[in-house]
Amino acid sequence: MIPPPDNTPPVPLNRLRPGQRATVVGLVGGRGFRMRLLSMGLRVGSEVEVVHSSNGAAGPTLVAAGETRLAIGHGMAAKVLVAVKR
Repeated sequence: MIPPPDNTPPVPLNRLRPGQRATVVGLVGGRGFRMRLLSMGLRVGSEVEVVHSSNGAAGPTLVAAGETRLAIGHGMAAKVLVAVKR
């Protein structure tokens, strides 16, 4: 895990609202989890913007990472730690 830019505590990706931008600072999971996200193009240091969120309810979170759009399940999104851009 890399430290957030301004020492704000990282939050799970599934807590962000649509339109919020963030930097991925950590992936909390096993090797298979990390490899799956890496294969989708999401890695520590990636800049993401939430396109759609289930607002804490079970359901996918849709994020934009560059030109790529990713649908990440609620459980997986809870294991992606991000630093919110201000």
